[in-house]
Amino acid sequence: MKNPLSLAVLRVAALALLVSVSTAPLAAQGARGEGVGPGGTFPYATFFVATGGSYATTGELNARLDTAKYFAVSNDAISYGVGGRVGFGRMVLGGEFATTDFGEEGNPASGKTSALRSRFYMGQIGYAVWAGRHLNIYPMLGIGAGTMIVTLSDRAGGFEPPAGVDPTFTDIILHPNYSSKLDARYLLFEPAIGADWLVLRSVADRFGVTFGARLGRKIAPNRAAWKLDGRKVIGGPDLGPDGAWLRLTAGIAWR
Repeated sequence: MKNPLSLAVLRVAALALLVSVSTAPLAAQGARGEGVGPGGTFPYATFFVATGGSYATTGELNARLDTAKYFAVSNDAISYGVGGRVGFGRMVLGGEFATTDFGEEGNPASGKTSALRSRFYMGQIGYAVWAGRHLNIYPMLGIGAGTMIVTLSDRAGGFEPPAGVDPTFTDIILHPNYSSKLDARYLLFEPAIGADWLVLRSVADRFGVTFGARLGRKIAPNRAAWKLDGRKVIGGPDLGPDGAWLRLTAGIAWR
């Protein structure tokens, strides 16, 4: 069965290509103030909210959870965030913050619950290969850091690791107390391509609303370092974002 996110990525890519091709003749003619060709104007600035889907490599984590009778957490998620981009000549500079929810799973037989969430901060740099009055198209690279947060709960309770001793990941999943929150930090790279469409009330307006889409890939080059309430956790599984992602945006913009 085909993955729904993969199908969505292909559809949005096709839509972006169609919009790009269909607007090129209008831009070449200067229609409604559109820049002449890809160098007609500079990219506009925008602040936006975003939502979309992404993946993480949860196979190693789920193998460890299974030994302690937790249900597996999902490897796909929904993300929500905010961000902004400004133009500096043809260069596009931006930043973004987002949280991602992979959901929660509970095993009624064992009384154990597992949940996975994450958040990340990202700085971005790109170049407007098309910067018309309405349409911006830009490849970009994001560099930042993120945190995966695993919450393990057991209605039977348990015990806390001894003071002054770094616990192992296995210690925690076998005895999570009523609730234990582990976090794993990672570096993050995001190559992507994005497109924004600026909606204006009239040809003379310079302020309007934007709708956009971005397609990219998450790359986490380092193995995540685990902690429990600030204490180092030994022998944690590799867990980080991986694979393609899709984000849709809506916001305000001006030029």
